[in-house]
Amino acid sequence: MNNKPRRLRCLKSVLLITLGILVFASCTAPSPLYGSWADNKGNSFTFVDDGTFSARIYSAGILKNYDGDYTLLMNVITLDCKSEELRIVTEWDIRGNILYLDWTSAEGQSMSLSLYKISN
Repeated sequence: MNNKPRRLRCLKSVLLITLGILVFASCTAPSPLYGSWADNKGNSFTFVDDGTFSARIYSAGILKNYDGDYTLLMNVITLDCKSEELRIVTEWDIRGNILYLDWTSAEGQSMSLSLYKISN
């Protein structure tokens, strides 16, 4: 009896399964930040999966637009604003569907934001 074709089929199956596991294991989980967030005070953030963000922050009676790049390291977010030479490094947390983070303006004014997810 020749078991060569049977062994070859078995080897192909094992290789195919291993390849499938490697493909799925190499995919990273999407960040829970992706999407749009807003509150009822006029503040809003949009985080895109390419590492960019846009924000509208209402501070001291003025609504300002910001955009730039962000990076995540666990629960720390670094926001590099292009429109202003501003870099904000802060902790973020999501509880339920609410994003909590602290925003520090270019003038040094800090405000705690509680933003609700409004779209993915």
